[in-house]
Amino acid sequence: MACFDFAGRELWSLDVTKVYGDFCFQWTFSSSPVLHSGKVFLQILQRNTPVHGRGKEGAESFLLALDAGTGKEVFRHLRPSQAKNESLESFATPVPLQLNGRVELIVAGGDVLTGHDPESGRERWRWGTWNPGHQEEWWRLVVSPVYGAGRILACGPKNAPIFAVRAGLEGTHEAPDGLAWASTPSKEVPITSDVATPLFYDGRFYIIDHGASRSLSCIDPLNGKVIYTERTGSREKFEASPTGVDGKIYLVNQLGDIFVIRAGDKFELLHQVEMGTSMKNITRSSIAVSQGNLFIRTDTHLHCVGK
Repeated sequence: MACFDFAGRELWSLDVTKVYGDFCFQWTFSSSPVLHSGKVFLQILQRNTPVHGRGKEGAESFLLALDAGTGKEVFRHLRPSQAKNESLESFATPVPLQLNGRVELIVAGGDVLTGHDPESGRERWRWGTWNPGHQEEWWRLVVSPVYGAGRILACGPKNAPIFAVRAGLEGTHEAPDGLAWASTPSKEVPITSDVATPLFYDGRFYIIDHGASRSLSCIDPLNGKVIYTERTGSREKFEASPTGVDGKIYLVNQLGDIFVIRAGDKFELLHQVEMGTSMKNITRSSIAVSQGNLFIRTDTHLHCVGK
């Protein structure tokens, strides 16, 4: 990890694996660092045995906080789990949440959803699980949690349901305790996500199916009612997360095709354009927004779209 000022000067850097040990991940480490209230948060939710020659026996999962100005450790809080093998691994990113004056950090992985005190890392609550009895040993988690309208979404992997947990919990909970609703994925209404994090925008959840239907669903956050599920017409699947801005939902598939959909309770495709160049299905980056511009990374280019 490295920190730079706005002139491009490096302020500090840290080789996380040298300090805290090599990671035990089947694929690669993919959780993004989160900057919040003067700290940089990084979750390392990994299996407890070496994999492909990486890591060590008895490796621990933990939430790490660094001082944003210096890179010095603020805390390292252990986050144990009863998950097994690859199900211990999470590629999700922690999400800050402020509710009724309380700030917490939401972490998903290891078959459970947890809320942490951002000052100490202390676990305030735990909800689980999308993997009853921890029977599935190969359910790595990719999708980050998302908050909206008093609900925290946790997406079970590999065609599992999406679970809406009530925000503001305390202590340890298991379904149905603490659960507002859960989706029932089907071929016709595939309310599930294996890779793309759902979007909360303008009072609705938007969920893009990772599978063959390549459809977008609009969901009422309070009760899980499906407002619509419509096929996008995409020629390749989606792994980038949807982006909401200016009354529109932006999607990008693995070929770099862009879909612009009007936000609201009725599906309306406003625009579609091919921005990939190689026909390789390697576009994974979500569309970013800053200062009135869209930043779109495809297979070979970084595009800035704006006025």
